[in-house]
Amino acid sequence: MNRSKGFLVISSIVGIFLVVYGTSILFRFLFGNYFMDKGLSDVNYLYLALLCSVPYVLYLLLSGRHSERASKVFLTSGLLFLILFVPVHSTLVVEGKELTQETLTRILTVIPLSAFLLVIVCHFLIAGNKNK
Repeated sequence: MNRSKGFLVISSIVGIFLVVYGTSILFRFLFGNYFMDKGLSDVNYLYLALLCSVPYVLYLLLSGRHSERASKVFLTSGLLFLILFVPVHSTLVVEGKELTQETLTRILTVIPLSAFLLVIVCHFLIAGNKNK
């Protein structure tokens, strides 16, 4: 399960982009519209993906020599982020409200913060399980 940090960093960025853009495409096919006004070409999807990948990249870069623990934290928190992001994104698409700047700012703040919290919680859970 040991992976190089470079591989995990690239995997985290690609994974978050796949989640954000993949769910956007999927919900376009299912519900007929995108959450962002301009569709996939909207730069806010890019901002959302980049902001959501920052906690994973920072954790992987700051994790020291514990690459096995970092891999477990990365996989666990990534799966939990997927479970959190898909219903939130689908609700925003189905709701179909007009996207104001205030709503966009909240989304670009809350979703990356939830990714950050998931990484921190998974770190402590996995570190605590190793001591037992």
